Amino acid sequence: LQASPCYSASLLQALGVDRGQLPAGAVEALADTSACLSLPALQLSASEDLNFAELRLHLEVAQQALLRQPHGYLPPSTWESGVTAGFIDYRLNLFQQQDLQQHSSSRQGYLGVRAGVNTGAWYWRHEGSWQATSDGRSHYLPAASWVRRDIPSWSAQFTAGDGHSAGDVFETSAFRGLQVSSDERMLPQSMRGFAPVVRGVANSTALLSIRQGGVLLHESTVPPGPFEIEDMYASGINQDLQVSLREADGSVRSFTIPYQAAPLALRPGAHRFELNGGVWRDGQGDTGPGFVQGSWQQGLNNQLSVHGGGWLSDDYLASAVGAAINSHFGAFGLTAYLSRSAPHPGPTLQGQALRWSWRHRFESSATDLGLSLTQTDSAGYQTFNDFAFARADGRSDQARWRASASLNQDLGPGGGRLNFSAISSQRWLGQGTTTGYNLGYHNAYREMGYGLNLSREQRADGLAVNSLTFTVSAPLGERRSGSISSGLSLDSEGQSSASLRWSATAGEDDQWRYGLAAVRQGGVDSATGLDADLLRRSAAGELSGSLASRPGHRQAALGIRGALVAHAGGVIAAPALGESFAIVRAPGAASARIAQHPYIRLDSRGYAVTPALTPYSVNTVELDPRGMTDQVELQLTAQSLVPRAGAVGYLEFATRSGRPWILEARREYGQALPFG
Repeated sequence: LQASPCYSASLLQALGVDRGQLPAGAVEALADTSACLSLPALQLSASEDLNFAELRLHLEVAQQALLRQPHGYLPPSTWESGVTAGFIDYRLNLFQQQDLQQHSSSRQGYLGVRAGVNTGAWYWRHEGSWQATSDGRSHYLPAASWVRRDIPSWSAQFTAGDGHSAGDVFETSAFRGLQVSSDERMLPQSMRGFAPVVRGVANSTALLSIRQGGVLLHESTVPPGPFEIEDMYASGINQDLQVSLREADGSVRSFTIPYQAAPLALRPGAHRFELNGGVWRDGQGDTGPGFVQGSWQQGLNNQLSVHGGGWLSDDYLASAVGAAINSHFGAFGLTAYLSRSAPHPGPTLQGQALRWSWRHRFESSATDLGLSLTQTDSAGYQTFNDFAFARADGRSDQARWRASASLNQDLGPGGGRLNFSAISSQRWLGQGTTTGYNLGYHNAYREMGYGLNLSREQRADGLAVNSLTFTVSAPLGERRSGSISSGLSLDSEGQSSASLRWSATAGEDDQWRYGLAAVRQGGVDSATGLDADLLRRSAAGELSGSLASRPGHRQAALGIRGALVAHAGGVIAAPALGESFAIVRAPGAASARIAQHPYIRLDSRGYAVTPALTPYSVNTVELDPRGMTDQVELQLTAQSLVPRAGAVGYLEFATRSGRPWILEARREYGQALPFG
């Protein structure tokens, strides 16, 4: 009898075989932990060579049959919820303007706040603003309050309170209620966005190379048999992929895969969803009709992704269905909408809308072109925002159509770059068409950059103004710590302006930034003036100020931006905070700096806050001992953490305190002691 290997469930797991690739009979047989099967019974794309004399088994398994974790995968068990803490992030701005001719002045103040408390995996948040004017009026406007937590098994977030719908399939809308929605940040970086799955078959052990525009994106060795690369990074560049296989005999096989990512395109097998329920909310915090809304997006293969959704409310019903197509002729997106509504007062309305988009990169000319169009068939089509506003004030004026175009053109080495964007729209009850555009050219000569910009904007009174602007800038100093820039603009109403600005940074960590500008305005009210500004960054936040002088007018502003963080160790003053941040403690290491933010130093208690971390990714925080006393030694200078979105991390750096001594010992007549 010829001995042959027998593979148990535990052995297959240790070998990294994907048991989902096994036939149903094999899975059933291996349910018995004591059972094992031969390789032919497993029906895998694999080969084995058993050398019984040397007790050696050579096993080759096709890459497609192996378990694959995406590049950069971080299991949810490594995500940190952080510590119990509270914070308030604030932005204060005080403004004063004087009219020297009228002997009058006006003042106003603004305080924006974002406050939160973290308790375990639940993150409570509130945003609002306080405004005051010189006539004594003041008011506080609460913008939003909510609580949120992760649902890792769904790669999603649960939110209760105030929020916004995603705005992918339907138009985004503010609401007060409940939401469960996908959070792509929970996926590895290599699984976010759209990138095609690269499939093929290797005839031997081969070197697989994937390039885009000549740039190597991926390279790995694959065993004989079918392979599948599904964790390509989304490059964001609409350019086909060139795939090559260098076989063991030196032969090379190549093929091309289209890569033109349309809006809402997903990787094959990937999905994204959203489910919201609550009441509609406007910008002032007032609520409107209740609703339930949901959407689903699904990637089917390299060429096709589909999406759809529904919106249900009292007297309102809407649905959407669409597709995103990736092809050699560009990336196409198409979504069809149907709505039926009965705003009060008013008759029942019904209508359809079509949203179409196209993006393509022309390789021969290095041209990126994009077009989009949203068109409704009648004034009866309403988005839910249109319906809610119509129910609130009885007015309804929907967009008849809205079109946009964009162009980016690389003009080659030394030729600079040309970009163009335009948008045009018309409403059913509006007069005429609203159009705006921007045409820009940018280039550089040695270290000097310059640009020319032509634009058309719609003013609040409905009039369109065309303007032409020329800018030039250049760095100053050996460290390039300063710069000088100039701008010249002219518009179709005869107004012109010219400016010359000098700016620089100072301080060991560039914590000071200041600038001075001379401005000349021409036209009906011509004037010449000076502007000055100053910014100081520190571990406790930012302090900024500005002055402006014009004939007969003076203007001054003062700004303070920062945060206070409270936790079990006390209260820490901090810079403005991001969504996730971390408290750093190193006992006795006062004045040590955080390497990623050199202007942040530990306070006298050894505390500081690193203000911004990337959720669901590895973040490294490093301490720089420069500036701290020589009587304290850092036992550890760098740590890493993977925070959840909204988490307050805590990093403790061990230190050792003591007084350093240097002993100088010499022999009786002053000679140095012999070595050892």
